[in-house]
Amino acid sequence: MIKFILRNKFLILITFSLNLLISPAVSHPVKTAEIGINHVLLSNNHLLFFIFLGILVAFLMISKRLLFVILGNISLFGYLVYLSITHIMNQGLLFGLEIFLVGGFISLLSWRVTYWLFIIYSENINKFKLIPYQKLRYLDKIFKFNNVKAHCDIPCKIYDPSTAIIATLSVIRLIDIINETHSNKDRATTEYENTMARCILRKEEESEKLKQEIRIIWGDYFKDPQIEAFPEIHNITHKIMMLASAAKQKVNRKEADQLLELVNQFSEIFWSTKNIETERKISPYPPSLAVVRPKL
Repeated sequence: MIKFILRNKFLILITFSLNLLISPAVSHPVKTAEIGINHVLLSNNHLLFFIFLGILVAFLMISKRLLFVILGNISLFGYLVYLSITHIMNQGLLFGLEIFLVGGFISLLSWRVTYWLFIIYSENINKFKLIPYQKLRYLDKIFKFNNVKAHCDIPCKIYDPSTAIIATLSVIRLIDIINETHSNKDRATTEYENTMARCILRKEEESEKLKQEIRIIWGDYFKDPQIEAFPEIHNITHKIMMLASAAKQKVNRKEADQLLELVNQFSEIFWSTKNIETERKISPYPPSLAVVRPKL
């Protein structure tokens, strides 16, 4: 029985308090100058003071300082005991107990309401201390704005297909080295194996670099205005992806030359969207092929 009471002490207290509030007032008459809460007659001053005490204790609890918390609770409890004893001496035991319970209930209720309001307010304030896009996301939950999502590479607006062109030339040069090395009669040497392994690895890496550079420009830079002006950009990009993958798998110089031509076309379109003229010049290094560059 004792364990049950301790386990459910708050439920029992609330039930007992509610029973006092809803049961008929029979212990004493209701006076016209006061408001009646069934058995207990609380003046407006008493009611407001209990609410004030609850709010005060709530702010002391919010301070999270142990001394303030202890003082607040002791003060509230001491005042309730004092008020109850005073009413017991003047109006009887039942009235004093009811004052203690109902006064405590009102103070507890005002304390919890104040505490909950403060927590809600604090959460909202913390949300508005967030970075701008998080502020907008919070406002969006209230006003339901239409969402538009975008992503920008850092640094912004710096796009140049020259890296893709160099990667393509590197692939062609590596294919040439592989073919030259393979044409040697002595293939059983460590040097041969080392050269072939290195060239195959670098050809794989340069092909992937080429695809990545083209993907970034095509995916991030080209928008509706550029695509409407050059609708062939999608087909060119797709062919570049296919031939770059083939360059990983094969050692085909002809396909690699086609790949360079497509990358040159891609570069010409890119610079045209910026109203910059281009020209084709022979690269000053092997494999000495024509590449597109802007006239700056």
